[in-house]
Amino acid sequence: MRATINRARLWLAATATGGSLLVLEGCDPAVRDTVLNGVGSAATSLSNTFISAFIQSLLTEEETATTVRGVIEMVPQFFA
Repeated sequence: MRATINRARLWLAATATGGSLLVLEGCDPAVRDTVLNGVGSAATSLSNTFISAFIQSLLTEEETATTVRGVIEMVPQFFA
């Protein structure tokens, strides 16, 4: 079942990519370049954001203590 779902997702991604390229093929070259530049810059900024967030999470100092309450301590509050 999972193989079928993965195959369907791959087919959908390939179809969407191919379809968008075919739609842009008939456009005015200026419009096509504008769309492709916009998509490229959006993808670049999105990947830069995720990379920066990942690096920032590695660099954070863990000096603050966190308090974790067990579920057993909170059960009476739910049923009271």
